[in-house]
Amino acid sequence: MKNKIIQKFSIVCLTFVFVFAGFSMIANAKPFVWVDKPKDYGNNSKEYSIMGDAIATKEQCLKYLLKSNPRPSLTVSPKQLVDYYYEEGNREGIRPDIAFAQALQETGYFRYGGSVVAGQNNYCGLGTIGGGVKGAWFKSAQIGVRAHIQHIMAYATTKKPQATIVDPRYDVVKTTRNFGKAKTWSDLNGRWAIPGNGYGQKILKIHSDILATK
Repeated sequence: MKNKIIQKFSIVCLTFVFVFAGFSMIANAKPFVWVDKPKDYGNNSKEYSIMGDAIATKEQCLKYLLKSNPRPSLTVSPKQLVDYYYEEGNREGIRPDIAFAQALQETGYFRYGGSVVAGQNNYCGLGTIGGGVKGAWFKSAQIGVRAHIQHIMAYATTKKPQATIVDPRYDVVKTTRNFGKAKTWSDLNGRWAIPGNGYGQKILKIHSDILATK
């Protein structure tokens, strides 16, 4: 009988010790902080969300463009175009510097050479399907940038654009299962570009080169 009492007392004591230790660990624990580190894809390119703030500066975007193509075919100055990307992107919550990197990818650094010509102010191949089909035309460079940002939005969020919709393909994307599904730039693979293998990664590589511009 005495042994059973001692055994029960020991169990109670051990339980108390474990409970006390547990509360002590919780009380002294440091708060958990989620760090949104970009995924590294190699070649100095990292993954970023489509929605968010700019990472590169306007100056880096402009310097990188002029370093890559000193005479871009544009209807406005290169500086003005970069300003439009930051204005339109920031309004809608799209990273403007990476959207600009996508424009460089789509236009061959504003050399064009495909169906689209500079006078269309079409910086992302909207409406082009190859075979000489030129796609959409926009009355100004700023409207062309706005259409580009809105087209990105169609894939990245279900939130309606704040500005009047000028993207002629926005409502088309809205009716598909791709509407609002792309959270990162690599999520555009197989959505924006088909089959699009490595499409997002190419944009991110350009963006990585922009970030490296001094």
